[in-house]
Amino acid sequence: MNRTSLGRSVALAATLGALAALVGCSDNRLPPVPVPKAEQKSQLPRWYPEKAWTAKEGQSQIYIEGKIVFQTGSATIHKFGETEKVLKTLLAFVNEHPEVTRLRIEGHTDDNGAEDKNQDLSARRALSVCNWLVDNGVSHLRLLAVGFGETKPIAPNELEMGRAENRRTEFHVAEVDGKPFLGKDPTGGGMVLDVPSLEERKAEEEARKKPVIAVVPTLNFKPTGNEVKKVQDKQISLDPTQKKPEQKK
Repeated sequence: MNRTSLGRSVALAATLGALAALVGCSDNRLPPVPVPKAEQKSQLPRWYPEKAWTAKEGQSQIYIEGKIVFQTGSATIHKFGETEKVLKTLLAFVNEHPEVTRLRIEGHTDDNGAEDKNQDLSARRALSVCNWLVDNGVSHLRLLAVGFGETKPIAPNELEMGRAENRRTEFHVAEVDGKPFLGKDPTGGGMVLDVPSLEERKAEEEARKKPVIAVVPTLNFKPTGNEVKKVQDKQISLDPTQKKPEQKK
């Protein structure tokens, strides 16, 4: 190798070394994470999309993917989208688990509005779900409608996404074979509404359809022994202590 070629090699080596040092100082990115293979991917949570309930696990809540949607500020169920799927899955659970003698339907809201109104709304929404189950063959004696209002948030109410999470309906096993599950209060401590039977609701509906007839009470006067006498046509004398009216001239 001649002197010129040697010089060029030294210069090239120096340039590459400088570039390597420069890259080493300026590039602080983490090395790329390799994409895991199919068999290495993390498993989804056990409850997704639904977690099969068993009494042995000591878990009262029944996990069902999706959400029951209600009309804003109302207990009327929006029967579309995932709502119908959730209701049918819940119905299947009740039919497949006769050992669950009492199921608690819980209503929850966000913190918008008055606290007492939110609790009442959440209880009425839970009752609407119970009524749907009764309409589809479930005994009303197996159901509890309980409202908790805004008292049990699962997400921050400061965010819209959090408020949407807090507006929810939960399903809990309250009794198994006629006994409180896990020895806990079957109502969970919320506001409880009676779940009527299908016959009772039909009777109430028929009663509301009937016209209301106003009944005017008759007044029955009882004799007191006093008599009302007619005054005879004669001049009535004035009290002598009173002045007589002056006659006009």
